[in-house]
Amino acid sequence: MVAEPIIIDIAITDINTVMLTYDQIQIYRSTSGPTGVYDEITDEETRVQLVANKTEYRYTDSVGDKTFWYKFRYYNSISGTFDAFSTPERGAPEPALTVLSVEELKDFYLFGIDLTNDANLPYPQYLYTHYIKQAVNFLEQKLQMPIIPKRYVEECHDYIKEDYNKYIWLKLVNSPVIGVEEVKLVLPGEQVVKVFERDWIHVQRYDGQVQMVPGTGTAGTILLGASGAWLPLIYGMNKFIPDAFRITYEAGFGRPSNPLAVSRPDPELDTFPANIKHLVGMLAAMGPLNIAGDMIVGAGIAGTSIGIDGLSQSISSTLSATYGGYGSRIVQYWKDIKEQVPTLIRYWKGAKLTVV
Repeated sequence: MVAEPIIIDIAITDINTVMLTYDQIQIYRSTSGPTGVYDEITDEETRVQLVANKTEYRYTDSVGDKTFWYKFRYYNSISGTFDAFSTPERGAPEPALTVLSVEELKDFYLFGIDLTNDANLPYPQYLYTHYIKQAVNFLEQKLQMPIIPKRYVEECHDYIKEDYNKYIWLKLVNSPVIGVEEVKLVLPGEQVVKVFERDWIHVQRYDGQVQMVPGTGTAGTILLGASGAWLPLIYGMNKFIPDAFRITYEAGFGRPSNPLAVSRPDPELDTFPANIKHLVGMLAAMGPLNIAGDMIVGAGIAGTSIGIDGLSQSISSTLSATYGGYGSRIVQYWKDIKEQVPTLIRYWKGAKLTVV
């Protein structure tokens, strides 16, 4: 078993009521199944603090495992009273590790590197996880697109009469799209006028283009003939209504987590592309390479010598104040990254853009 970060997400419906009695959350873990013995893995300093009006909380077990089970309970740090336990559940691995695992990072990008400290102990797993997570976040920002699947709830889009006449042409903010769960028409005052049938939704996954194409024999046949048919008379002649369409969807790479989502299978989008995984691997390797480079003869030491009774031995390395022991590999990785990122930006953000 290899330890890995496991995430425990906690949603509290009525946080302010809970905080009338409790101020913290205790996390318990079982390593022997849902009915096994649970031990608290938080303490006075690490228990999750409750915050007024905050309904979602996250705790990360840095030395967890996908086979472990977790449960939590509310706790009063002053009186020591506590609530009943939640239902046991398994935590979720760090999402970034679905792009590149720690084992892949070591095997493909840190091959041949001594990954132990001065005491010959291996670097902790959470160190690699940290750099993989940072690499994915960096690449998402650089490419301006989600890589790990993310769910966007009721993203707002304006009603524009010209686009409405083009089968309600809408361009989602985030792409590539994994699947669209719901499209609805909402008028000012949050009045839901129409929740579109799933078989009307047509999505271009690469560029995030969504259109509503009504099925034959349905009330939707009025869509093209009378572009304001679903709008009350007072709005029917308007050419623009802000935030009229609300779209819930998932973007990134992978298959839909909601089986009812509208999607189309695509081998390139259903898994993480090899070139994106390669970039994540090179970026994530930078941190461990810098650390390992410092440890060759000691942090910040470029050379060392030993002298006994007239005999001496000297050891020199490529270390300097600005150049680590594995600097050549780092330089090569950076060179490859700088060459490949512009190509990926052009491919994902420009090459497949559809204009209607």
